[in-house]
Amino acid sequence: MEQEKQEKTAGAREARREEWRRIIAEQQAGGQAAAAYCRERGIPVWKYSYWRKALAPAEADASPRGFVELRPPRRASGVCVEAGRWLVRVEPGFDAATLLRALEALAAL
Repeated sequence: MEQEKQEKTAGAREARREEWRRIIAEQQAGGQAAAAYCRERGIPVWKYSYWRKALAPAEADASPRGFVELRPPRRASGVCVEAGRWLVRVEPGFDAATLLRALEALAAL
C-alpha cells in the first residue's frame, strides 16, 4: 500500500516536471519575454523562474568553482629615468613639470 502511494506521488511529480518542461519550451520557442508570457497565461513569474532553474541542464552545475588567478593587465611601456641612486619609471602621459620637481627632490636627498 505504501509503495503504491509512493509510485503515484513519483508519477505526479514527473508529470508536473514534464508540464513545466513544455511550458518553458513553449515560452522560449515563442521568443516572448518570460514575464509577458506568464502574465498572459496567469502563471506567477516566480514559479516560472523556479522551474526554469530547477529544470536547467546539468551542465550548468558543471561550471568550475573555486579560485581563479587574476593577473593585472600589462601596462603600456614607459621610460625609466635614473637620477643618482634613484630609478624613476615614467608612464606615457606624465606631467613633465612634476617629474622635474620629483627628480630635483630626489637629487637633494
